[in-house]
Amino acid sequence: MTWLFFIPAFPALGFLALAFLPRVWRNRLVYLGPVLVGVSAVVAVMGFLHYYPGGEVSHPFLTYSWALARMGSTQLLISFKIDSLAILMLAMVSIVGLCVQIYSLFYMKDDERRGWYFCVLLLFTAAMLALVASGNLLLMFAAWELMGVCSYLLIGFWYTKEEPRRASIKAFLVTRAGDVGFFIALAVIYGACGSFELSTILRTAPSWPAASVVTVGICLLWAAAGKSAQLPLSVWLPDAMAGPTPASAIIHAATMVAAGIFVLARMMPVLAQSALVLHIALWVGIITAIFGALLAVFQTDIKRILAFSTISQLGLMFAALGIGSIDAAIFHLITHAFFKSLLFLAAGSIIHATGTQDIRKMGGLVRRMPIISLIFTVGALSLAGVVPLSGFFSKDAIFESFLVAHQPVVFALGLLMAALTALYVAKTWLTVFFGDAHNTEAHEGALLEIIPTGLLAVFTLLLGFTAKSWLGYLDVHVEMPTIPMATISTGVMIVGAAAGFFLYLRHIDNDWFAARSPRLMKALDARLYTDAFYEKVIVGPYFGLSNLFWSLDRTVIDGVVNAAATSYRRLTAFAWRADAHGIDGAVNTLAATVRHASTLTRKVETGHVRAYQRFTVGAVILLIIVLFAVLILKGAM
Repeated sequence: MTWLFFIPAFPALGFLALAFLPRVWRNRLVYLGPVLVGVSAVVAVMGFLHYYPGGEVSHPFLTYSWALARMGSTQLLISFKIDSLAILMLAMVSIVGLCVQIYSLFYMKDDERRGWYFCVLLLFTAAMLALVASGNLLLMFAAWELMGVCSYLLIGFWYTKEEPRRASIKAFLVTRAGDVGFFIALAVIYGACGSFELSTILRTAPSWPAASVVTVGICLLWAAAGKSAQLPLSVWLPDAMAGPTPASAIIHAATMVAAGIFVLARMMPVLAQSALVLHIALWVGIITAIFGALLAVFQTDIKRILAFSTISQLGLMFAALGIGSIDAAIFHLITHAFFKSLLFLAAGSIIHATGTQDIRKMGGLVRRMPIISLIFTVGALSLAGVVPLSGFFSKDAIFESFLVAHQPVVFALGLLMAALTALYVAKTWLTVFFGDAHNTEAHEGALLEIIPTGLLAVFTLLLGFTAKSWLGYLDVHVEMPTIPMATISTGVMIVGAAAGFFLYLRHIDNDWFAARSPRLMKALDARLYTDAFYEKVIVGPYFGLSNLFWSLDRTVIDGVVNAAATSYRRLTAFAWRADAHGIDGAVNTLAATVRHASTLTRKVETGHVRAYQRFTVGAVILLIIVLFAVLILKGAM
């Protein structure tokens, strides 16, 4: 089964095949994307079946590595590791990626740059698959960074528009800020164990110094908070909706945001060495879950509702990791990937049919889009945690793990988050499908929209029932929710859904709240001032400091340079004058004297022999006279 190592290679080869072609040929070969990702999905499913019923994560089925370079006495390796967790993640990523690729064939069919879109989407999928299958942190970090670049390209795909351009830059900068934590963690890990191999890291972690464990744990939490949109690095994800909807589906479900949770799950033996690190993960996660759910209640853009919902669900997974419950976190990560990608793709069909993302301008779609309405309903009920859909089972697993870990406060906050989730799901579902019809031209989705979303709906329906078999693949004992736990969570869901029905029937919307509590609505519209916080604390001071340095450069540094240039120019002018009037004057005077003397002596040379004879005789006579005069003067003395 060594061909499992080639699962990331298929989409990577597709990217290489398309990247260097002219636009015309790329646009014609867009079907290459679904074919190659489909091959990866088939291979992943075959690998799952081949190694069924799985095994412990600490015992990989396959490993492979080759030498990359040497750093001192340490040989740097690029290695792959296929274990039960990797196979589950490979199957999930490739299946969701295949559905997104098929859906994109319709959604992007009229875009003149659709070939480039599929090219980047292939690279994005390959990067996530490589991260999942990596056996060392160097390869994992490379794939991690590559996903950041791809997300930038996909979010800003329509770069001629202001909103996608700004959103892509924001996502890139915020996630890069988080990636600094990963880079620091790499350095500390190498200092602690002298290797980047996961097997070596996890084996030696118990013997690390406490300071190293805490530093690595906090840095990895910071990095995961960036990728998985946890507070305070969650500000990029709602704006990422500016990209194409299928890209939003894969970013918010199976790749970008899932990467942070997966890396933490992989590194849990290290994180578990520090209670402080786990407590930070727990409270960051549960606060983020409440934050995302609360803001989703007051959104009117269907994609932003799903975006804040993603933040909330990821926060729940983060909290599960904070109590060391890897199986519950991975359970919800996989179920969430399917029902959230379903919701995004169905929302894309609704947006395409109605021409708007504002749920207040939709309404009555259950009659005009019955199939898409049914598919969206499956995803919405799973998100709300309704029995017997997959979201119910995975959420209850997390809630029960809170109780087992003796975290009653976190459990209560989790139930509050569940109630808020049911509230915004009910409100959105009623408004979109049963509200007053505003668009008479809305129509059912095309076959290329219905097939992939329908496949995701099937997984959403079945994953909860079959959890014992596929989650048991990780060699963990899976229990169905107990009756008391199921009763509590279902009751909370019913309360939240009833509140949503009440708000819908009474037409209690944002305007109603704004009229009664304008400050509250202002704060909610400003996302509880998270963006304003960055604007005031980081962006504003950064630009202020930049302006200060610019002024310093212009007035001081440029002033010194300009003064030196002026002095040099004046000195050059003085030297030129000295040269022109002094040195050149002396040379010219000497030349004029010589020229004048030459003129006088030239007259002596007439060219007549007789004249020369007379001058010679005259000179001799003059010389004799002078000689006699000297002798006479000497005799007299």
